[in-house]
Amino acid sequence: MSASAITTETVVDVEEATADKNVEVNENDSKEDDGDEPPTVPLIQSSRMKGYILLLVSASLNLSSLYKLHSQKEEFLLKRDELGSINWCMVLDDISSFFDFVVMKKQTDDLVSLRYGIAAACMTVIISCFVVLCYFDFCTILRRTLWSKMFGPNKWVELIILSFLVILWLVTVWFNTTIRGIAGEGNEQYNIYFTSWLCLWTTFWTLERWFVASGKSSFEKFVRSWPNRTPAWIGCFIFSFADFLFVLDAQRNWQVGALDTPYIYEMFSGVSYHEWAFFEACTISLFLLSLIWILAEIFRKNIGDEDAKGDVENYIEGILLHIMAILWIALILFTTMPGHSASLIGNLYFTTWGTSFCVILTLVWWLRDWRKDIADTIKEQQAEYEHAKRAVLRREEKRLAKMIREENNIASQSADTGDSNNDEMIIEDEAHEDIVDDDITVSIASVSGTRARTDTIESSEGERAVCSSATSLFVQQQ
Repeated sequence: MSASAITTETVVDVEEATADKNVEVNENDSKEDDGDEPPTVPLIQSSRMKGYILLLVSASLNLSSLYKLHSQKEEFLLKRDELGSINWCMVLDDISSFFDFVVMKKQTDDLVSLRYGIAAACMTVIISCFVVLCYFDFCTILRRTLWSKMFGPNKWVELIILSFLVILWLVTVWFNTTIRGIAGEGNEQYNIYFTSWLCLWTTFWTLERWFVASGKSSFEKFVRSWPNRTPAWIGCFIFSFADFLFVLDAQRNWQVGALDTPYIYEMFSGVSYHEWAFFEACTISLFLLSLIWILAEIFRKNIGDEDAKGDVENYIEGILLHIMAILWIALILFTTMPGHSASLIGNLYFTTWGTSFCVILTLVWWLRDWRKDIADTIKEQQAEYEHAKRAVLRREEKRLAKMIREENNIASQSADTGDSNNDEMIIEDEAHEDIVDDDITVSIASVSGTRARTDTIESSEGERAVCSSATSLFVQQQ
């Protein structure tokens, strides 16, 4: 990879990264438009340079194809006056030349469309070539005095040029690629068809790059800034509305567009009215439904709130999306088959498939959000269950602790009561013993008294005996 390519990619990233910061500075755009300050990024390194180069190449290819077809048309129209003198046996003998003759046979108004396409391609080539030369100018004095005032971020001259190119190619694509156009269904002018759409996309992309470099909101950021599934609904609206316009044009003008191509004329002749009606009903219902959801998001009270949608609204949206998905899958299976209205390579084919992809993408988005809501609900219920379980456990623990305390209190009270009862029982027993054993006490006392008296008598007699013995002993000694 070359150093210039790396520098260009770096500049693109820097422009996109600083776009939001530049929004605040855009209040002073009028001062910057005076051109007193040079652009911070050289024009040759800006991301818009790639858009102008791609536009120059695609417009040149478109111009070359248009000019070649125009030469063939003019050659046929010059020979049209001599058709009476043509030897049809010689023409029919050469099948290839006869096929070319039939394919090239067009009415005079085809030349008008060709000339308009050539004029649009020529203007685009001239303008894009001029802008590329101005961007590549790094040696003349004009790069500081003039080009810096005309091109660059917040330069209105470049904005006017890009806006003009976008409008020009919107009109050119319609005239070139519809059923009556020079590159419509069945004409097999694929170079003109694809280069016309490429020019339109390139001009729009370059305009987007200008908005990003100027710090303004681009269309992509505008679409992505919508909440919920509104970006997908915007895509459905754009594709379905374009598809509706192409279907309506094809239904009304296929006789003129396929007048000189027998196979295409025969194919569209076999398309029933009910098929066209079903096609139009699907496109109308989808772009009206998309418009309703977009307007509902615009007039929503809580703008930007992801949870602003209620359950009923989500359920209705899901039901309608399932219905639209079923209808568009059936439409694809029916209309894009050989011999039907959208079977040829052209606007109908691509816009029908693009709309179907948008519907399926929106449905997948809704299913993802729906599953996410279910998962969030389950998590919330689990959290509530865990919270309730913890609360029950805490309450049960408190109840058990209270029961234990009460049992302890009862046990202590019973112990105190038991001690007091024991004391009372002892006292009562003592009192009962005193009351019951009175007779025994009296008898004991009487016996003890008798014994005491007997002992006293015996002791007195012993004392007298001791005294008498002591007296006799004293007398003998004397």
